[in-house]
Amino acid sequence: MTDTSAKLHSADRYRLRTFGTLALAGREDDTLLGKHGHQRRRLALLAVLAAAGEQGRSRDQLLLLFWPDATQPHARHSLEQLLYAIRSSIDEDVFAGVNPVRLNPDVVSSDVGEFQSALKRGDLERAVDTYRGPFLDGFYLSDAPEFEQWLEAERAHLERSYTGALERLARTAEAAHDHATAVRWWRKLAETDPVSSKNAIGVMRALMSTGDDAAALQYAQHYEGVVAHELGTSVGPAVANLVAEVREKTKTGRVGVLRPPPLSLRPKPRDAAVPGGATAVDQPRGSRSTRRPSARYAIGAISIVGMIATTVWLRATPGVSTLGPIKHGSTHNVAAYELYLRGNDPVLYRTDSGSRAGLEYFRRAVALDPNYAAAYAGLARMHKRIAFGDDPQLSRPDRLALAEQAALKAIALDDSSGEAHEALGYVRRDNYEFTQAETEFKRAVALDPTNSRFHEGLVQIYTLTQRPDEALVEARRAVQLDPLSPTANAEVADALLANDRCDEALLQLEMLRSLKPPLNRANLIAAECYGQKAMWPEAIAEIQRITVNGGPRVYALLGYTLGRAGRTEEARRILAVMLDRSRRTKGGAFDVALLYAGLGENDQAFTWLDKAVDDRSLGFEWMHATLNGLRRDPRFEKLRPRVGL
Repeated sequence: MTDTSAKLHSADRYRLRTFGTLALAGREDDTLLGKHGHQRRRLALLAVLAAAGEQGRSRDQLLLLFWPDATQPHARHSLEQLLYAIRSSIDEDVFAGVNPVRLNPDVVSSDVGEFQSALKRGDLERAVDTYRGPFLDGFYLSDAPEFEQWLEAERAHLERSYTGALERLARTAEAAHDHATAVRWWRKLAETDPVSSKNAIGVMRALMSTGDDAAALQYAQHYEGVVAHELGTSVGPAVANLVAEVREKTKTGRVGVLRPPPLSLRPKPRDAAVPGGATAVDQPRGSRSTRRPSARYAIGAISIVGMIATTVWLRATPGVSTLGPIKHGSTHNVAAYELYLRGNDPVLYRTDSGSRAGLEYFRRAVALDPNYAAAYAGLARMHKRIAFGDDPQLSRPDRLALAEQAALKAIALDDSSGEAHEALGYVRRDNYEFTQAETEFKRAVALDPTNSRFHEGLVQIYTLTQRPDEALVEARRAVQLDPLSPTANAEVADALLANDRCDEALLQLEMLRSLKPPLNRANLIAAECYGQKAMWPEAIAEIQRITVNGGPRVYALLGYTLGRAGRTEEARRILAVMLDRSRRTKGGAFDVALLYAGLGENDQAFTWLDKAVDDRSLGFEWMHATLNGLRRDPRFEKLRPRVGL
């Protein structure tokens, strides 16, 4: 091991390995920093900066990641010491920039940087070759919970990028009729998640396309053993049907055209799972070395054919019983109910990765019981939540369309389900159909007056439609029904904010301070309260507490607040990021509008607000005091009818 206490020669180039075991290596591939002792935090900081790329990380973000509970002076001192230690042990020029802090690529290269660059330029083969295992596999910092949350999210994001690249390579090879290459990519994809029915079907179909039906059957037998060992279940109907097809083809000598996957209830996104895998589903799995939960949440399609096959399979498979006729809206399937309960964990709703986990739980529940209305309602809620997070797969209107389909399916199965009407209410709200949304929430309340969550939906409608008195009454009722509900207490604070009672709102939010992970909405309400009082440092601090996993909207609100505080250079850096993201995703116009509003550039703000109506990116801030500087402009009134106000 090289002595890291002495400064290394500046002419050397170093490489940070982040995929698999985290380590910093020298030019001779000797390990300079390993993951032990005081070097762990140095490596962690290097990994965070490597993943951030050219954008880097602001000092405030680094403080929140590594010292969230320390006082500002102590945290800043600790950061300076850490930066100095890295410069001393590696190279004086290891960092580029002071704030934000970036890695100098002339001194330290990284596999994660090369992976991201390859994806951006479309070199998918180079990208998948660079990915050698889960990001920072087995690495942790026991005293930095915010870093651990960031790590889980980043690991899941990179893993999704890797599997998405593999699937695109496989699909491209199939389209070019290069079936041997397609087999290779599908096999690599299957290695990432051996129990995935989608991956198994991909391998089998690719082998069948090469004419090697025997190999397809052999792989099916291997897959069946893996599923039995890992999940203790049989393969799902989609795989079973394909195996039957191969056997029939082999028996009759028929070569024919392979049947396509079943028709879907919705347009299939680019990396959608092949539908119909009822038991061996694409479930989150931990890395092999740590067995920690990962955040691989494939975007699957629920097919009509798959639902029918699932029902037949459930009735025919020994040990899996529906215990009699299925009652509309309920389930007698124990496994489906357990998945439904797991999907309803309110903590999942606070992060993008958690929401994707919840989405997968509900998908698996409806795969096991296609008549489970409440599970469809859960699907709708999670689609809606993901639509307002960082969604690389689908545009917001497309994601909301999926949410609407799931909610309507839930109501079709059980019109007496309050959850189903609540889910449709949120979809209607996000599509600016406020009258219809209010009707759905009131229907949910009428069906179950004791459910505080249904009352919370009405609070949000009343706030958005400028009925603050009614909002506060409904919020108080929600808290009476569930005094310890974090979301109900946050809605009381939001209603107080709408009534210009910020001091009371801030007091209400105090009880939510210790939540881990934090309830982002609570911090944003607090930030807006401080903004109304022109207490910009306090407002900025509130938002910075949730920027690590808060998604693009939180980042945009930080930029808005920085602009209002006169920190225009920092606000413009965030604006550049939001503009680039909007160009890439063709969405998020409201996030850009927020930045321009914070900088006082109202003409640009209204241009982007107009775009935001179309891409469905307007948020609560639309009718809150955040945009008070624009509400007095006649152009604001022209926008209101476009959103039903």
